[in-house]
Amino acid sequence: MKHSTVLLFVCGFLLLCACGNHGQPATASDEPPKTDTTTDQFFPIADYLQSEIRYVDSTPLAILKSETFNDRKDSTFLTPAEFHRLASTFLLPGLDADSLKKNYTENSFSDKTTGYLTFTYSPKDKDLPLQRVDVVVSPGRGVDKVKSIYLERVARESDTLTVTKMYWEARHSFQVITSLQPAGKTPLFRQLKVVWDAGETD
Repeated sequence: MKHSTVLLFVCGFLLLCACGNHGQPATASDEPPKTDTTTDQFFPIADYLQSEIRYVDSTPLAILKSETFNDRKDSTFLTPAEFHRLASTFLLPGLDADSLKKNYTENSFSDKTTGYLTFTYSPKDKDLPLQRVDVVVSPGRGVDKVKSIYLERVARESDTLTVTKMYWEARHSFQVITSLQPAGKTPLFRQLKVVWDAGETD
């Protein structure tokens, strides 16, 4: 019930943010996390990501892109339009609260070491492309804060399996790691990282 209350608070806060212009996923502790019961309220992931994109769009920040493919690395600064295009790849179909509630099962986990609360969404249909969603929240401190969102998408085209792992760190950066696995061949990896706030995060 406590976790349901936290989620309701966060949802209300994010809806207010959506109306304005305005680290890697938490490391598992030595102790297994405590599993909470499922809740009736689903996190508004799409709304939150859109509010984050609007924040960067409306703020004069230097946006640095680093890309690695087959051990070759390139870095460049992005224009706002280029950032918007890349960031919008996080707005996957099915991330709105209604679709999540219909197609996914939610569980919450509390990490005793970090104090973070993680909402994990698993597909009811294992053939859905979006195979995992994690939302990490830092409760308390006056206002509950979203720390990160992790998305994992699996797709198969012809004889190639593509696994895309997407990580959004609130008000700081995002990363996309793509693995291409052609049948009988060595997998190829592409990593994209975009940073708009190089300062330390909480």
